[in-house]
Amino acid sequence: MKKETLLKLQYAAGILVLTAVVAFSGYKLAMSVISDRRAEEEHQRLLDTVIVREDEISAIPTVQTDEMGDTVEILPPQYPPLSIDMETLREMNGDFRGWFYFPAVEVSYPVVQGEDNNYYLKHSFEDEKSNSGSIFMDCGASADWSDRNTFVFGHNMRDGSMFGTFKKLVDDPSLLEANPRFYIYTEDAVYTYEVFSYYMTKSDSNRYMQFSSDENYDRYTEWAVENSTHPFDVDLSERPNIVSLSTCYGSAGTSRRVLIHGVLTLTEPYGIN
Repeated sequence: MKKETLLKLQYAAGILVLTAVVAFSGYKLAMSVISDRRAEEEHQRLLDTVIVREDEISAIPTVQTDEMGDTVEILPPQYPPLSIDMETLREMNGDFRGWFYFPAVEVSYPVVQGEDNNYYLKHSFEDEKSNSGSIFMDCGASADWSDRNTFVFGHNMRDGSMFGTFKKLVDDPSLLEANPRFYIYTEDAVYTYEVFSYYMTKSDSNRYMQFSSDENYDRYTEWAVENSTHPFDVDLSERPNIVSLSTCYGSAGTSRRVLIHGVLTLTEPYGIN
């Protein structure tokens, strides 16, 4: 075969390979866009059909008469007035464990719990394959949020969905000054958590630990307070339960993580229907 013919064949093969690479990249991009759009539509569907934001809720205590004939002052709930159809969410997904609401960074999603910590990385609440995944609690955690340190995970999506807005805290700590609280709504109760620390770490760090002893609790929280990106004045002396929120920080595949720790400050009956 002549050298000129060989070069032509090599050139043609190179063009074919390049075309295939471009086509595959375009396909992957298109599928990613479609996946993101479906995730956005699903989230909006949940917000539209499950969550009803009340116009207002009275901050004035009411007085009722108990069965003994005594008057009892009923204090209004301290949590944001969200009306959540828990039954519908349970019917949609049996792995539903509660609704997570973090007003300061505008995060509002159902929380699920899988048999492992991999499934909901790539599956939505409605059990569809999704690059956005779901907000999910650690597979080994107590489903009733009673552990001393419960981890909740979510993707850091570029469009700000899931835990994508957490990166705002790195650039603007003042976001938490007005309202440093997040909430977990369950069928029976609403748990209010106050942020006492957040910082950067690695996916394989010892910050992803469970503990049962008071000594380990104190070591864990003292380190978190000392190394927080922003200082918080929160009382941890009674050692309340903690919820730790985790998301990646940086490009895909990075081991860098943002951890946000909130301590339980109030538990109230869930009473907005």
